[in-house]
Amino acid sequence: MRLVTPEEMRELDGRATREFGIPEEILMERAGMAVAWVCREILGGARDLSRKVVAVAGGGHNGADALVALRDLAARGYPAEAVLLGSGKARSGAVARELDRLARIGVPVTEGGSPSARHKISHAALLIDGLFGTGFRGGALAEEARNLIGAMNRSGDSGVPVVCVDIPSGVDGRTGAVSEMAVRGCRTVTFGAPKWGLLCDPGTRYAGEIYLSPIGFPGALLAGGLLSCLLPREAMELLPRRSPSAHKGEAGHVLIAGGSPGKSGSVLLAARGALRAGAGLVTLLWDHSFGEPSASLPEVMGILADFSALSPESVLGAASRMDAVACGPGLVESFGGRVLVESLLADYPGPLVGDAGIFDLFAGNPGKVASLRRGPLVLTPHPGEMGRLLGIETARVVADPLGTVQEAAQRTGAVVLLKGARTHIAHPDGRVSLNMTGDPVMAGAGMGDVLTGVIATFLAQGLSPFDAARLGAFVHGQAGEMLGTSATRGRLASELADRLPGICSFSGDSSFSPDSREVADPALFWPFAAPRPSALFSGESR
Repeated sequence: MRLVTPEEMRELDGRATREFGIPEEILMERAGMAVAWVCREILGGARDLSRKVVAVAGGGHNGADALVALRDLAARGYPAEAVLLGSGKARSGAVARELDRLARIGVPVTEGGSPSARHKISHAALLIDGLFGTGFRGGALAEEARNLIGAMNRSGDSGVPVVCVDIPSGVDGRTGAVSEMAVRGCRTVTFGAPKWGLLCDPGTRYAGEIYLSPIGFPGALLAGGLLSCLLPREAMELLPRRSPSAHKGEAGHVLIAGGSPGKSGSVLLAARGALRAGAGLVTLLWDHSFGEPSASLPEVMGILADFSALSPESVLGAASRMDAVACGPGLVESFGGRVLVESLLADYPGPLVGDAGIFDLFAGNPGKVASLRRGPLVLTPHPGEMGRLLGIETARVVADPLGTVQEAAQRTGAVVLLKGARTHIAHPDGRVSLNMTGDPVMAGAGMGDVLTGVIATFLAQGLSPFDAARLGAFVHGQAGEMLGTSATRGRLASELADRLPGICSFSGDSSFSPDSREVADPALFWPFAAPRPSALFSGESR
């Protein structure tokens, strides 16, 4: 499914008018109607005259959308009131137009800086957050804005529903960053296409359940684009199919190469992930001092080598008959790592997954990866490893995961999967997919090793590097969600691997997609975009 940056969304808005003749006011009206529909679903038939629906609106188009929603609710008999941020001089023509319409039907308006504004917010039946739109770029908030956001959050904490327009105010629409504070919504209604920052951590934690309203954008307008996320229906379509007569040789032969003293378990976890994801055959290439691998995992085969005397010829001999290779788990340079990795990069022509140790070998020199690599390559760093690879601070990776993962893909010539609460998968041609699955229970040792094996399996079964990486991240995250249903911590990477067969069979309901629940008004429910309760607001200071 296509995702957009705020800049792309502004361009789509303009094109809707220029190329398709859809007036901006019609798009705004439909956006407001979608917000009003969500509000009515929450409120039901309750119209308690002692408590009003309050729209807290800024001076831009986001504020105008909120006022349209308020007008629709007022027209349907819900008591309504608006609270406005800033002075009249800073308000758009759309806001002025909607204020005039509200005045004509008797909806009162209060200035955000007045003493009564916070009182009205605290006594609301429901709040509509329309302070800032997707163009918000962080930085210090004005005192009035801080006061209004604080008042909305306190009301939300006391049980007042807060519905956010397009994106929670205070969340950066491009990165999902929250520099100071942001509105904590119970539901967010976004328009046209989901905004990248709305789905990224930590911004997505403020959104609650996410509704997507197309508001009349033609399908041709939303086609294409470089940013996307994988829906369950799309993941099911990517999953390699097996014929009734399939045998193990047709299900892919994966080589897992790596390990060092004290870290041989990483190779075993990657092998377990590959087998559980459906690989027909898995062979381990590791040092003879680790013993026979089948003693720990009887389903695997082993090639035992002396890693202190590895040669490019021996490495290529082990890999030559494989459908895909994963290297790096548990690997260190002092234990044969450089010979192993450089030999595979330079001489193995098939698809390769590079993890863990590979990033220390090429620290600060991603261009060497591109110059060595002979065939398709997927790299799977976490933020610290990404920082080492690019020679930058980890904080920069965390602050701009989209920019850094695109940079890494371009400089290495590889598909790069940046692990995180929202994993980013980038192709050298500029495409980036955001993975929406996962659970905090996955914050444990060995989880990434399992993912390496899963991706290698999908490569061995014929998927392209980009599709193998995004499908691997999707099923890996869903397996984590299954673990998280019974415990919030203490689950093992091997347990996650053992959940993969059920996920990779996709025997469940394939209707889990945003076009599966269309309603009378232009709003669509996107059920899987709501964060798990265990992840909510854990890092915010109040």
